Amino acid sequence: MSVTGINDQMRKYGEDMEVVYKNRPKHGKEYGIKRPDTRNIIAVFAGIFVIVVVISQLM
Repeated sequence: MSVTGINDQMRKYGEDMEVVYKNRPKHGKEYGIKRPDTRNIIAVFAGIFVIVVVISQLM
């Protein structure tokens, strides 16, 4: 038995996946996953680096 073409189950799966992809938010924050922003992380590391450099220069 050979299956050719798209059957009803395959069509239904495709339609269901389209609904999921259209309704899914593009950012993780909408799902409740709060990841830190990259800019904030870089700013914190830069601030720590500046503080370490200033302290080392004062000693």
